[in-house]
Amino acid sequence: MVAYAGTWCPFERVKGSFRLIRLAACLLLAAWGSIAEAAPVPGDNLKPFTLVSSSGKPVHWKPGRVTVLSCMAFWCDTWKTQAPRLDQARKASGVLPVDFIQVIVDGRYSKFLASTPFDYWLDRDGTWSKTLKIDRVPYTFVLDSIGRVRWAAFGIVRSEEISAEIRKALKPAKDGGKLFLTFDDFPNKGADELLDTLRAKGVKATFFCIGINAAAQKDLVRRAIEEGHSVQMHSWSHDASKPELRKLEALLKSLGATPTLYRPPGSEFILRGPAKLKLRVVNPYDFANPKPEELERRIMHRVSNGCIIQLHAGADVTQKRLGAIIDALKARGYEFETINKETPAEALRTGVETRIR
Repeated sequence: MVAYAGTWCPFERVKGSFRLIRLAACLLLAAWGSIAEAAPVPGDNLKPFTLVSSSGKPVHWKPGRVTVLSCMAFWCDTWKTQAPRLDQARKASGVLPVDFIQVIVDGRYSKFLASTPFDYWLDRDGTWSKTLKIDRVPYTFVLDSIGRVRWAAFGIVRSEEISAEIRKALKPAKDGGKLFLTFDDFPNKGADELLDTLRAKGVKATFFCIGINAAAQKDLVRRAIEEGHSVQMHSWSHDASKPELRKLEALLKSLGATPTLYRPPGSEFILRGPAKLKLRVVNPYDFANPKPEELERRIMHRVSNGCIIQLHAGADVTQKRLGAIIDALKARGYEFETINKETPAEALRTGVETRIR
């Protein structure tokens, strides 16, 4: 019997505006997800390039030293805030082998600000920045000595943050570790293909089930259990205000599962009994149907050891790109585990504090 069975069920008290949370997430998606669909993100390698200096001479970049590269534009006053912060980070780096490059992505405006008190490189017609698909400024990234992007950020960033990322880039990249791949709304359309992909890749995942779907597709739930996946609870009818968890628990148990976890619809957090696991979640908003390559980049941009990746079983784009995403994560040294009642809190604490409260 799980912790919430009996006369007191803390899960049943999990009310609130989860639909509003999801709506807010959708509204914020443009701000988070539209950062230049293919702009450089961690894991990408930058190719050597040639631009023009502020004095009109050709300048070249190629891998060899850690580089802080910040793309700005004179028509956007954010450079007036960003440039001094970059200068502070440059001074703080002292004798470290670090280069700072500030690129003006629309060089046509340089003639109006020839007296700018910092050196810059010009992308006169925007060809270089368009090739990299940088469509927002400032866009700053830190490259290691082999030209690999180690960190990237859109918007004005603090000098302390840049300095911290420089120190990381001076050390060898340390990818790898464990990840927890999760799917909401299981089973859903294409669930067979989803399970086929996971089986082909040798990956176990955690599925949060919708009761009415599970009742109508019992064989899919049994298959997930038989193939070693963790089958858990999402709600009976995707209504966060009426999860009907006892009913859902009984159904899943009758199919051979041992449900101990609950993720409310519209939420990123997971409950284990009365305890909330505060974990780092990578949510790429696959339910909003981004392009397949964009879905992969959103995950690769943010993933790190100990993360939970939140996907949706009914998302077409997830089914199309899942195999490639798993291959890309494995190539970076990651392994996959399921979340269940035996998963110790220590296993979920990497990179972020986990509190049971």
